[in-house]
Amino acid sequence: MSEGTEQPKKKINWTTDKIMSTSALFISVISLIALLYQSYLAREENRLIQMQQSANVIPYLQFESIYNVRSFSIHMVNKGVGPAFVKRVSFAVNDSIFDNSTKALLYITKERINRGDSIAYNGSITIKENTVVQPGENISVFEISAINNENFSGVKSFKNYLNNSPPVFILLYEDIYGNQWELSNKENKQDFQFLTPTLLKKIE
Repeated sequence: MSEGTEQPKKKINWTTDKIMSTSALFISVISLIALLYQSYLAREENRLIQMQQSANVIPYLQFESIYNVRSFSIHMVNKGVGPAFVKRVSFAVNDSIFDNSTKALLYITKERINRGDSIAYNGSITIKENTVVQPGENISVFEISAINNENFSGVKSFKNYLNNSPPVFILLYEDIYGNQWELSNKENKQDFQFLTPTLLKKIE
């Protein structure tokens, strides 16, 4: 026999059963891939829905001051679209914790008034732990006004005093899902109003 004689190749016998089992395996693999892809799309859709729901309830707290010569006031405003649940409030004066609420502003006000300026304390609302600030709510933390309608120098003096030497404060608040923000001027002690809250904790 010749050494170059080729051995006959074994032919695959494609019976009906083999074709059906191979087709079934192929279909199963395709179905599994489709199922995994559908699960991925469902997770992404759920994530987007959660993001949209969270965006629809985000609170945005800020301190603002109002000055009109005769009076001066500090307000807390929720410019967001959801309620803010206050978890902690702390004010520090001369690097010492002064009070765990916005009463510190009132104390500073009374101390400044006692110096003899012709100004009067008009009223306040204390913001402390567990206070809920509704969207669009504007809370007057405190307000002073001139006693003498012809002398407004005391109001201006107090405004400059508070703007130039504000207390260092930290305000922690959450939305309805537990996402937590911090509003604080601890990084820049000269700023008191129009600060941007920092996101501290995000619930996935």
